Amino acid sequence: MNRLLYAGIITGFIFFAFNHQAGAENSGQKSKPNVIMITCHDIGQHLDCYGVNTVRTPSIDKLARQGLFFRNAYSTSGVCSPGRGSLHTGRYPQSNGLMGLTHAPWWWHLNEGEKHTAKILGDQGYKTFLVGFNHIDPENPQRLGYQYVPEAEPKGEEGIAQTAIQIINNFNTISEPVFLKIGFHLVHRRFTHGADSTKGIFVPPYLADTKKVREDLAEFQAQIYYFDELVGKITEVIKNSGEADNTLLVFTSDHGIPYPGAKWTARRAGIQIPFIFYMPGTVFSGGKQIDDLFSNVDFLPTLLSFLGYEIPNNIQGMDFIPYLSGKAKKGPRNYVFAQYTTDMKRDNVSRSVLTGKYQLIRFFDQGRSVKWPVDVNPQEFSNHVERAESVAPRPFSQLYDIENDPFELVDLSGKEEFQNVKAVLSEKLLEWMKRVDDPLLKGPQQTPYYEKAMENFTGGAPQK
Repeated sequence: MNRLLYAGIITGFIFFAFNHQAGAENSGQKSKPNVIMITCHDIGQHLDCYGVNTVRTPSIDKLARQGLFFRNAYSTSGVCSPGRGSLHTGRYPQSNGLMGLTHAPWWWHLNEGEKHTAKILGDQGYKTFLVGFNHIDPENPQRLGYQYVPEAEPKGEEGIAQTAIQIINNFNTISEPVFLKIGFHLVHRRFTHGADSTKGIFVPPYLADTKKVREDLAEFQAQIYYFDELVGKITEVIKNSGEADNTLLVFTSDHGIPYPGAKWTARRAGIQIPFIFYMPGTVFSGGKQIDDLFSNVDFLPTLLSFLGYEIPNNIQGMDFIPYLSGKAKKGPRNYVFAQYTTDMKRDNVSRSVLTGKYQLIRFFDQGRSVKWPVDVNPQEFSNHVERAESVAPRPFSQLYDIENDPFELVDLSGKEEFQNVKAVLSEKLLEWMKRVDDPLLKGPQQTPYYEKAMENFTGGAPQK
């Protein structure tokens, strides 16, 4: 499409969105802050501000220096849709129904009645926008509560940033607060922005240090650098918008990095995520580094508490505002929980509990233990062309001392001296599974694919 023509169309769309029911240009302070959330795929904590200093992320690092970031933030899942579902409902995948990928042939979806951030804030008077990627209900994001979903143009990641920037530049034309979700498909494979080894290459110890792995990681670093540039463009516009002091900016991702031993598992590297908040003059400022455990299921209750709204009774995440504001002496979370529901047979059905010291993973489907470090071509692994070498049948559980073995190379589950640790964490995991009504407690898990296959086969729903 002609760029001048498109600019007119998108400007017209934004004018309508910001003036429809608004009545007039904003002439005073909004009743609540704007909320801008930037999300991306697959970045894990592969960022300079999280200690990977071979990656160039000056814009995200600056955001962390200005705001508040959780150093020990985790997703509820090692794949996209379930992690995002928990982020936006404040509920675990087993409770909200979104336990796996939404698209075919997995077809997972939120249960009827689940409320997304956009719906909750929209009900409170926010104007809600989605620009870019949505992996919770990609067919109909309006069902989630997004009132306006302008199409990014030009197509692609640059268009997402440009469209979001046009919306931000119109914030001061409306009296209502705005919730703007900016969803980038970056930094998902395939990597398409060259290679970057300017500051070297960090090879996580669960990956073999080979030429092919290094080449792939250099491309991953370039992909992240390009994404960081787009984040920088957005943050610069926020700073100059006249609304910066009344805008909360949140940056996070869905799960760990797209490599064997990380994404597609409930391992620590598979569920590590960044979580950065920034709003000048609030608890989310000053370059604070929080070492307490934080789960993305905690985002929604923490946001609602910060905005002064009542937290719904069915929210399962924890409110961190009393702790961050100094009213509580310690953070509310002692354990982080995650689930992995098999999507493409890269790992097995599992549940996980993690503390500041240990992670326990329990498996509920047969499999084999992987040989560390994994020596494969990472892109070919992602494409299902190569598989990680295995060494033995996988035990029912794996236990790691993440304080001394942060990359989880040594399984302690069979060692006598760690049986008490395993028993205590197993009890905590079981308690959590009961609280979230985990379907595994009732038997082998049925999937939407199974249900559709049986309906196709028998002409009716599967027998329970």
